[in-house]
Amino acid sequence: MENGGSENILDDEEALWENVEKNRYILCRYINPNKLTSYLRQCKVIDEQDEDEVLNSLLLQTKATRAGRLLDILHTKGERGYVVFLESLELYYPDLYKMVTGKEPTRRCSSIVVEEGPEGLTQFLMNEVMKLQQQAKAKDVQRVDIMAKCRTLEDEQKKLRLANQELRTFQERYNKIKEERNNCNDELIKVKDDNYQLAMRYAQLSEEKNMAIMRSRDLQLEIDQLKHKLNKVEEECKMERKQSLKLKNDIENRPRKEQIYELERENEVLKIKLQELQSLIQPGPLTDSDKALRDILEHDRQEALEDRQELVNRLYNLHEELRQAEELRDKYLEEKEDLELKCSTLVKDCEMYKNRMNTIMFQLEEVERERDQAFRARDDAQNQVSQCLIDKDKYRKQIRELEERSDELHIEIMRKEAKIVTLESRLRRLSKDQGVDLTQSLSRDIIPVTKFLNIEHADNKMEGPSEDSGEETSEDMFFFTPSTEVPPKIKRRPNLKGIRAKSPISPPKLLDFQAAHHTNGELLEIISPDAHSMLINSPFSTQQARNRNHSIMSTTAEPPEKASILRRTKEGDQEFLPRCLDTVDSDGDIDDTDTYGPPSIHSSSSSHQSEGMDSYDLEQVNNIFRKFSLERPFRPSLTSCARPTTLPPVQELSLIGDSLLNDITLVGGNDSGIFVSSVLPGSNAEKAGLRMGHHLLWLNGCIRGESQSLPLDTCTQEEAHWTLQRCTGPVQLHYRSNFEGYRRLQKDIEEGRAVSGDSFYIRVNLNISGQLDSCSLSVRCDEVLHVLDTRYQGKCEWLCARVDPYTDKDLEKGTIPSYSRAQQLLLVKIQKLMCRGSREETDSLRGLRNTLQPEEAAPSDPKCSPRLSRASIFICQILQFVSRADNKYKRMDSNDRVRILNAGNLSSLPKSGFETMKPEGLFLKEKMAESGRFRIVDTSDSESDLNKSDLNLIPYSPVTPHHCPRKRPVLFSPNILAKTIVQKFLNSGGAMEFNICKPDILTKEEFLMKQKIEPIIFSKERQASTYECITPENIEAVAFKSKHCLLEADLSCAKELLRREIYPIVIFIKICDRNIKKFKRLLLKVDSFPQEEDFLKMCRAKEKELEALPCLYATVEPDSWSGVEELLRLIKDKILEEQKKTVWVEQDLL
Repeated sequence: MENGGSENILDDEEALWENVEKNRYILCRYINPNKLTSYLRQCKVIDEQDEDEVLNSLLLQTKATRAGRLLDILHTKGERGYVVFLESLELYYPDLYKMVTGKEPTRRCSSIVVEEGPEGLTQFLMNEVMKLQQQAKAKDVQRVDIMAKCRTLEDEQKKLRLANQELRTFQERYNKIKEERNNCNDELIKVKDDNYQLAMRYAQLSEEKNMAIMRSRDLQLEIDQLKHKLNKVEEECKMERKQSLKLKNDIENRPRKEQIYELERENEVLKIKLQELQSLIQPGPLTDSDKALRDILEHDRQEALEDRQELVNRLYNLHEELRQAEELRDKYLEEKEDLELKCSTLVKDCEMYKNRMNTIMFQLEEVERERDQAFRARDDAQNQVSQCLIDKDKYRKQIRELEERSDELHIEIMRKEAKIVTLESRLRRLSKDQGVDLTQSLSRDIIPVTKFLNIEHADNKMEGPSEDSGEETSEDMFFFTPSTEVPPKIKRRPNLKGIRAKSPISPPKLLDFQAAHHTNGELLEIISPDAHSMLINSPFSTQQARNRNHSIMSTTAEPPEKASILRRTKEGDQEFLPRCLDTVDSDGDIDDTDTYGPPSIHSSSSSHQSEGMDSYDLEQVNNIFRKFSLERPFRPSLTSCARPTTLPPVQELSLIGDSLLNDITLVGGNDSGIFVSSVLPGSNAEKAGLRMGHHLLWLNGCIRGESQSLPLDTCTQEEAHWTLQRCTGPVQLHYRSNFEGYRRLQKDIEEGRAVSGDSFYIRVNLNISGQLDSCSLSVRCDEVLHVLDTRYQGKCEWLCARVDPYTDKDLEKGTIPSYSRAQQLLLVKIQKLMCRGSREETDSLRGLRNTLQPEEAAPSDPKCSPRLSRASIFICQILQFVSRADNKYKRMDSNDRVRILNAGNLSSLPKSGFETMKPEGLFLKEKMAESGRFRIVDTSDSESDLNKSDLNLIPYSPVTPHHCPRKRPVLFSPNILAKTIVQKFLNSGGAMEFNICKPDILTKEEFLMKQKIEPIIFSKERQASTYECITPENIEAVAFKSKHCLLEADLSCAKELLRREIYPIVIFIKICDRNIKKFKRLLLKVDSFPQEEDFLKMCRAKEKELEALPCLYATVEPDSWSGVEELLRLIKDKILEEQKKTVWVEQDLL
């Protein structure tokens, strides 16, 4: 029994150590015995002799062998050695502990507590900590000494470099003078020497070549002879094998010894019988018959002898023939061997060519398979496109039918709304005169409103849901609306195609709408109540509603400026049907663009409800939209091309500017200048002295009712047309006669080297769809385009070309919307993204609406109404949406991605976004800390959020290309990941291509002084009196070593680096709910946050800085990596790829 128990114990110990032996290779590879021996000795598992053997034995040269010997020693200690070894792994190598045991490390150190007690454990840990502190202090002292020596050596190096440069300058001057004096002689001697060396080298190489050829021939001959001998030996071997087989068969078939003995006995018996018979025969006289018989036999014998002689002769002849045949056989065998040698060579050559042909055929089959696959993919795509077109036509037909059915209901709704608006205006006048409460009167007088809403709700159900309307669209109309106010109605756009075909003539204009804003998928129209009633009472109202036009369908270029939206609504011959703020419609109006010009924005059939607006709301929205647009057309931050040094003098003339653009034709742009290409005969321009080839430089006069002085030399063709079109009264035009430049421009246009005189690069700040936005080029946000013409074919479109990111060459060409149309698209995309909020945001906004109650009585002035202005609320929603990091994150992930810039960051653009607008009576919400509710705060006496915001709509940003041959520094976003990624890079063997920047260690006084003298990229406080700071010089020192400098700084330093012509590579690691858990593998302290959502929000808050970057950045998608190693490899590939690309910088943001 005792033996059985001991055997079981041994088996248990072997089972425990078996798991360790399975992972022996990994343990020996990563374990450092120096760390474990002290703990193992403290637990009394090994002694000093074992420790000395493991650490100092000459037989154990490598760390792996020492670790293996340590495992062998512990194996001999049994179960206790196993337990203490696992505790040491748990203490020093928790990952290996988890790999061996499959359990999470707890680091309890139970063995050392048992042996030495808690005091022993504390003493052990304190000794270890003291050792590590001493080592850290020693390393810090060493590092400080080395850095001091390094700075000293760098200073000396700078001095020596300056001295070396001076000496090199003197040396170059001396060499230059010496070369000028002895140039001819030196060149002659050099040529002679070169020729002699080349001749010697050529002779040597020729001799070596001949020797190599001869050697090659000899070797080839030897190879052929060896092959021949080999074949001969193989044939002989075959013959010998055959003969040996025949002999073997004869030996096997020979008779046995017993048979031979029997035959010999029979032969002896026969001989005895023959002797007996011969003795019986006695000689006697022969008879005649016997004699005759004997003669016959004798005769036969003679004949037999003769026959035998003939046979012998014949046998001799056969032997001679056999000998000759053997000679011929040997001869033929030699020939056969030669032929077989040639045949084998040919067979091998055939096999080689056959293999080549098989390889080529296999590659050809792969190419054919890929071609067939591409053909199938193309056919599938074509089938899908055709099916989509068929479905699109079917849906369009259904929409037309539904719109025809809903026309009558819309007319009824409009009539009822006219009555409601009339009552509202009457109540507003009564409230102004008498100060009555609007809400009570409105609740008593307007009872049947719900019936009209029910009719409209039924109509919406009949029309079906649209692509942009969510489940909360029916509630959006109540946002920020007092409970007693009347909700507005949703009006669908009638079928314009059929009605336009029936009534092509539009009635005279009756209404003057306040503002209209057309968007991609949405149409924003704001009208007054009085205009609403006039529309219903007018006999032409229905016909006008059916014949209304898009204001932006005109081909006249309308760059963004003040009141541009209001003027656009007035410039058309047809009017629009009044609609709500966010009403959208989706007819197929693409077919109508032939008649009315290229529409910049198509309508959509989604139904986003909003609120109707009064006259004061309209005035506010007009002001806001004017502030969104820039004062003038887009002007790139570029200058014209270099002009000749000898130029004709500048001349000046005066003329009437009202019809100036009709009298002359312009050509050129910002790159070539603006030239006059033709002058109308007999016009005022011709009488004033304008001629073809004049280069326009400056314009002074009344432009848009203001006296202005504008340069024309560097403006685009679109801006020049816009300026001359708005000239009134007498103007002064400065020009120069530059016929050579005009002819050069015309030649470039004719030969195709230029499309127009415009040429500049832009960065697109929104996604543009070629099909939806009525242009031929589909562009994504942050893409760089080369603008070639700002008035392509006389329309409000820009001709652009995609830019190769590596060579800056033009690729695919196409048209995009002009700057003003792109601004409208940008505003629409922001509005659409606002409507895509979550249901929780909808509920919170509805709750906020209920808490927004006025605290004071209504004043007599309607513009000082205590309720929130609807237009102001709409703009507040935009500002809140733009300022929130979560919505910014959604914008980046959606197909309608936009890049919103703050006007405060722009140097060349006007900053009057909301500075000049101070809407009176705008009430904003202020959260009360004591009650947790919202109250209305009058902002007439304080700065509103709109005044503080610098929001501006910038769809295109001008950029300039830069090429950086040196290694560029690297910035990471979010910055919280930078330190871990940099450490992982350096630990994974990236020191050959990457390096960190060595900071300068300064005292507080030195730091403050240096901060005043030069910019500091990154700094942090080490102790109370020392700082670590990184300057551009430190980054350039790393780049000088041809390495990428990995920075842990924020993105705020990017602008300073760009000002110093240091172009950083920005790597944006996108973080979402799907990959948040992957970052735990990066050893981030995610657990320090209360929830993962806090970490996610912190990272998303940093993403807003990306939009303000003056340069492009590379994005690492969440689904493109699964582990840490893959993430590092992907980031490295991104860095190497960005290094090869051209750097595009927005100078306006610097």
